[in-house]
Amino acid sequence: MYIEEIILDGFKSYQKRTVVGKFHPKFNAITGLNGSGKSNILDSICFVLGITNLSQIRINKLEELVYKSGQAGINKASVSIIFNNVDKSSSSPLYKDLDKITVTRQIATGGRNRYLLNGSVVKPVEITNFFHSVQLNVNNSHFLIMQGKITKVVNMKPKELLSMVEEAAGTRMYETKKQQSLKLIEKKDKKLEEINRMLEEDIIPKLQRLKKERSDYLKWSSINEEIEFFERICTLHNYNRLSLDISDIEGKLGCSESALDEIEKEITASREMIISLKNSVEEEENKLSSEWSAPLKSCKDNISDVESKVRLTQVQLNELNIDLNDEENALADQKNQKKSIEEKLNSQIINSNLEDSKEKSEEFFKVERRINEMKEKLETNKKFLQGIRAGLDLSLCNSEQKSLRQSLYDTEKELANVSVEEKKIKMRIEEFENKIKPLNDKVNKTSISSKSKPMTPNEEYKYLSEQVKLLENEVINLKEDAELCEKYNLEKRKIKIDNDSLEIQLQPIEMFIRTRQCIYNFGAHKELAVQAHINEVDTLLDSSKALKTKVKGSVFELIDLIDPKYTNALEMTAGGRLYNVVVENHEVGKKLLNSGLIKKRITIIPLDKILDPSISKKKIDFAKGLAKSNNIDDKCVVHAVDVLKFDKELSPAIKYCFGHTIICEDENIAKMITFNPEISTRTVTLHGDIYDPSGTLSGGSAPCNQTSILSTYKHYNEVRLKILHNNRRIEEINEALSLGLSKAADAYRHSQVQLDINKHQLKLLEERISRLKEDSLESKLEKYSNELNRLKSEYENLLNKEKCLKENKLRLENEIKVFEDTKESKEKQLEAEIERLKKEIKELSATYKNLEIITSTTRIEQRALRTELDQVLDSIVSKTKNISEIKLRIENQNSILKDLQTELHESKSSLMKLQQEIELSNETIKENKSEIKKAERLLSRKQLENSKVIHEIKTLKTELTQKNKIKDSMARKHEWLLDQNLTNKFDLESNPYKVCMEKLEELQREKLVLSKNVNRRILNLYERVNSECNELINKRDIVIKDKDKIEDVINDLDQKKKQALENTWKTVNSSFKSIFSALLPNSTAELVPYLNPETNVESFYEGLEFKVGFGGIWKKSLSELSGGQRSLLALSLILSMLRFKPAPVYILDEIDSALDLGHTQNIGKMIKHHFPNSQFIIVSLKEGMFDKADVLFKTELIHGVSTVSRIENCSADDECNKKLENHREIFNNYKVRRRNK
Repeated sequence: MYIEEIILDGFKSYQKRTVVGKFHPKFNAITGLNGSGKSNILDSICFVLGITNLSQIRINKLEELVYKSGQAGINKASVSIIFNNVDKSSSSPLYKDLDKITVTRQIATGGRNRYLLNGSVVKPVEITNFFHSVQLNVNNSHFLIMQGKITKVVNMKPKELLSMVEEAAGTRMYETKKQQSLKLIEKKDKKLEEINRMLEEDIIPKLQRLKKERSDYLKWSSINEEIEFFERICTLHNYNRLSLDISDIEGKLGCSESALDEIEKEITASREMIISLKNSVEEEENKLSSEWSAPLKSCKDNISDVESKVRLTQVQLNELNIDLNDEENALADQKNQKKSIEEKLNSQIINSNLEDSKEKSEEFFKVERRINEMKEKLETNKKFLQGIRAGLDLSLCNSEQKSLRQSLYDTEKELANVSVEEKKIKMRIEEFENKIKPLNDKVNKTSISSKSKPMTPNEEYKYLSEQVKLLENEVINLKEDAELCEKYNLEKRKIKIDNDSLEIQLQPIEMFIRTRQCIYNFGAHKELAVQAHINEVDTLLDSSKALKTKVKGSVFELIDLIDPKYTNALEMTAGGRLYNVVVENHEVGKKLLNSGLIKKRITIIPLDKILDPSISKKKIDFAKGLAKSNNIDDKCVVHAVDVLKFDKELSPAIKYCFGHTIICEDENIAKMITFNPEISTRTVTLHGDIYDPSGTLSGGSAPCNQTSILSTYKHYNEVRLKILHNNRRIEEINEALSLGLSKAADAYRHSQVQLDINKHQLKLLEERISRLKEDSLESKLEKYSNELNRLKSEYENLLNKEKCLKENKLRLENEIKVFEDTKESKEKQLEAEIERLKKEIKELSATYKNLEIITSTTRIEQRALRTELDQVLDSIVSKTKNISEIKLRIENQNSILKDLQTELHESKSSLMKLQQEIELSNETIKENKSEIKKAERLLSRKQLENSKVIHEIKTLKTELTQKNKIKDSMARKHEWLLDQNLTNKFDLESNPYKVCMEKLEELQREKLVLSKNVNRRILNLYERVNSECNELINKRDIVIKDKDKIEDVINDLDQKKKQALENTWKTVNSSFKSIFSALLPNSTAELVPYLNPETNVESFYEGLEFKVGFGGIWKKSLSELSGGQRSLLALSLILSMLRFKPAPVYILDEIDSALDLGHTQNIGKMIKHHFPNSQFIIVSLKEGMFDKADVLFKTELIHGVSTVSRIENCSADDECNKKLENHREIFNNYKVRRRNK
């Protein structure tokens, strides 16, 4: 497995998508000038492999990997590595079935980091497992040799060199696990010591104590047995006494039941007497109701109906009188208005104006008519001209225009349709003529009898139709006022409903505000609070008005937000100061505190004494400038006071609460401003987080259900304003209704009801008349005759139409012929006529404008007066007609009222006679009812006696039941009581109840003393503790055995570890010698055991150290070597380790920086020779290194963006050699420039 391609997008200096590849499976080199992005390619590999030590890729946090840290419009960095997995011998066992594996890692500026494997999002642990399975653990890397690793290896101590060999051998992990196991054994030893201590100090002494408690418990149990014996004797005594009580109660119960039977017999006799009396009364009442109820009800109903008719008639009469009065007044006003207009019209001024402009007016109207005629003619001629040019029918030029041939075709088509329609109608005429002949004969026979009958339904229909017309006129006159009244009433109802809903909304808001305020509400309801305590306030202040003006209210009531988004920030800024009370001066504050109006502790802000802690304008401007310099809109930084609206007189209080804080858009801006030494001011974010220069942070996320006082109070004011607006509108509506609209609406409703009744009667009459007509022969004959006449007229119309169409057809044929001959002459004639008309219209228009200026004033004044006069005359006619109709209706209503009053008087006299007769019958019924009451009183006394006896019986039964229950309960609880041989078992005579109770009490006292110390669960507890103790001892023995086994295994593994280390050391040493000789000819090097200066003994397990020789002579120490030789020595050791435990890819970053060109060439040769099966990616600036590479990648920095070019097979390709020469020349020039500097 090896790297085939690397795709960089937005990573470090690679702004755009850059593909680096294809990589050679063996030796790849990357070169370029410093800062051109060479090492960034290696950093991208480490990034995908999951490096955690960010300092190795020269950053502090992952967001710095994004191109220019995301400040150039690129917000994401992405790196993809494509691995060639064709060779399955070196591939991961997890993905052997794939030939290519693409691993992608992305990082966004917000910190979002994700991995993709072959395009699918996966967890980081899956990527880590994949790379570990192919020896690519970047966080413990032996395949990655960065610039500083060479120096670290040279300076390593013997123990550190040994640890490198252990890492290569794989025993390092065992050593780590071994140390962990030894620590675990040490912990277990401590635990064993603790177990032994617990056994000796706690568990065994506890067992001995439990044995003593068990003996106490056994003694307590024997006392319980004695107590049980004496309890049984006492229970038996109680049981026998209970049986005797039950027999006594049963005897009393029998006597009470016999007395109850006698009382019940007396009660039955009294009830029968009462029933007979009630039956007689009921018969009398039924008789009375059957004879008199119907006439009485009829009479009352008649009186009620007549009274309602009288009231209705009187109401109608009053309404008519009001209408008559209104109409007469209106008529008088109209006549006065008419007189006034006529006087104006006939006055000297207007007459003189008319005489002066009479001739001009006549001339003006003539010119106006002439211009209109000329314009019409001009339009007609234009249409004719267009028709001639388009070849249209000139007869249709004024409507829709068609060509002559199309018109001819349409005419022929219409002619054919007309002939077909003629035939159909002719057939229907013959059919109706055949139906009419027999009907005529029948009608002639019945005509004599029908003439003698009167047409009363028609006369009635005519009368009702006239009444309906009258009512309709009345309804139309009243409709406008009635509709307006109804509209007002509907609006009033809607407003009241709206007010109710607003009041409901207002209640929880008022409750919330009341709980937040510390004193009476001096805000929205300040006047109410002052009025409630007016007597106390008068003694403190000049008047109630002074309190209203001098106490301004709470802070939150006095401000309004410019933008609701600042709500949280402002509430956190002010904190508790929102509920402080603002007063005009400190004197008012003192009086308010001493007044007794305040119910809770509050803080008062006097406007004359409060200090202004506001931030200076210079600091605010500096903060906004700081935001701009960081590409932040200065609107994201505002002074808290600038986002509020308030009265200028309240400025000191508002600045005291809000002036010391700056509001910022988010936490980053807030930190930047707060901790800037030039500003050093408290800030608050829109979410309510407060940053203080002292280093404190308060706030955090506010609960989502927390209510904002500022937004709540704003909503409260909006609702209150809506309610006030609605109340003003209701007052306006009431005022309009009081001016007569309501009366007009009542009159309209009454007329509408009467109209509906008359219309309904008229409809019924119409139906009756139509049914009579439909059933008669005359109606059928009339129907057929009308249809026949209609068909005949239609037939005649079709004949005429056919004639016209034929004539039109001939005309069109002739016109088509003539049109072709006269087309050009007609066109010229019409064009000349159009030009003449235009010229004439232009001349007349100038004259028309002059005359219009002269006559405009006179005409307007005259026209307005005549229009007004016509309207007044129409109104006078209408009012006169209405007055006559109303007078006629008043006369009819008066006559109806007189008849109804006469009828009412007669009905009332007959009602009085009926009531006198009924009263005589009621007296007889009263006497019978008094007898019933006497009998009922006797019955109640007997029932009372009966209830007493029943209660006594019930009490005895209840007592008997309780005794039996107690007896049964005792029998169930103590089953031994039912035993027949109790007398043999318990001798009650030798064991009296009193003696037994005394003995029982004595035993219980003794038991009570023992119970205080006796553990009733001691038997189980003793067994459990004893078993736990034995189990603990067994486990302790098992742990000791396991510890011995682990120590044996560790000793065995230590031997195997030593063997593995020695083998690894020999293998690595062999490779180390070979590689060092290849890098530095005529030299040798090896790793030798560390010589302890104290014991003067070499020990492999104490560490390893370098031994270097040149020309067969060994050097005493590494200090004799040059810097380049030491670098080669360290590099040889690292490469020998890599060769021992090969990885698919090796990455070397400028390892030849301290070497001369000859040594660099030797490294290239050595890689080719010693690592034929691994892929190398090397960053180098020296041509001796990349000469040997199979593929060379060259990086360049163009306008701040890195680019990569690929050169393949440099040694074989001439073009490649040229490129390489160019690169060498550039590089040499660069070295010269650096040397000159």
